[in-house]
Amino acid sequence: MRIVIAEDDALLREGLALLLRAESLDVVATAEDAAAFLDAVDAERPDVAIVDVRMPPTHTDEGITAAVEARRRLPGLAVLVLSAYVEQAFATDLLAQGSARLGYLLKERVGRVEEFLMAEGLGNAAIAERLVVSDGAVHKHIRNIFAKLDLPPTDRTDRRVAAVLHFLEDARRQTP
Repeated sequence: MRIVIAEDDALLREGLALLLRAESLDVVATAEDAAAFLDAVDAERPDVAIVDVRMPPTHTDEGITAAVEARRRLPGLAVLVLSAYVEQAFATDLLAQGSARLGYLLKERVGRVEEFLMAEGLGNAAIAERLVVSDGAVHKHIRNIFAKLDLPPTDRTDRRVAAVLHFLEDARRQTP
């Protein structure tokens, strides 16, 4: 798995690269701004991009804008968005291209290795295999989560993404 990291904070960028390399993952490039990130995507053609939402020069939405462009240039690119806050408006831009291979992680959780990359976009069979349970058990649990979150089936919303966004919003509310 080839990974490119785009994060303007040098300590977090290099620490994340070190953490991933320690897990035998192939971090092929790191970038401190959106332009360097897009150059790395073009040059390295990664499988995964880990992108900070806010990057230089304005620290507004450069990371999200670059992630959208990277997925346009490299269809199928998995993107994990890093943010200090739950920013649903920014996630909407990425979701417009579909929710497959898309995750959102609060920076405070990067240090919790057991939770890192938790929302990976896996299907039921892959989740079942990873957790060593049956496909039926995964289906039942996911159905129960959707029911508890009052997420009925609809062709207007991806319920898995909505559940992750709900989780992130709840985590933000609990953070002092």
